[in-house]
Amino acid sequence: MALEDYMTVYCRPLPADYTLPNILVTQVGGGDTDEIDAFEIVLDSRADTEADALEYLRNAIGVLKAKAGGSDTDVRHVSVTSSGSWGADPARPDLAMCSARMVVIAHQEQATI
Repeated sequence: MALEDYMTVYCRPLPADYTLPNILVTQVGGGDTDEIDAFEIVLDSRADTEADALEYLRNAIGVLKAKAGGSDTDVRHVSVTSSGSWGADPARPDLAMCSARMVVIAHQEQATI
């Protein structure tokens, strides 16, 4: 995964026992054209405070954008379609949660997000 060397990242489902702060990656859509895949994903950042969750989210976005097009990743392009803070985690109201929706472009059969 493009993020796992830099932060704590999980894919759905979020495990019952998890480390904070963390990023949950969920694919929510996407499509393909010729040899290109477009993954629509949501990054949910959880932390003890809203400021920490938002900073962790921004760092995750920054890592994905920095890696896009590089020789060490299959990710070719990253676009953020919405991002921000919306308050508490619905399952754990004691935690802050921030989210970003993104489109990640990769070559087919080579993508590891």
